[in-house]
Amino acid sequence: MNQSNIVEQVIEAVTRVQEASGRTVNDIGADTRPLEDIEGFDSLSGVEASAVLSEALGFEIQDNAFLSQHGRGSLSVSEIAENVQGQRRFRGQFS
Repeated sequence: MNQSNIVEQVIEAVTRVQEASGRTVNDIGADTRPLEDIEGFDSLSGVEASAVLSEALGFEIQDNAFLSQHGRGSLSVSEIAENVQGQRRFRGQFS
């Protein structure tokens, strides 16, 4: 699975959480910062989307994938995908 595939999975996870919560889903792209740019998407939504993403990718994502490592800032979809890909590489699950 490459970076663009993971970006698509992140967008799908965010979309599923928004729809399940009855919230509007606007255009989401690689530069979108879900915690800042998507109305109603908060840290709990990030935890839910991380669980959806873990299921889709077939491995447990550590913590909330939507926050920076220190939990002080939100990440863009492409940054989330990079971090997820790095976690998976670290665990030897793909190249």
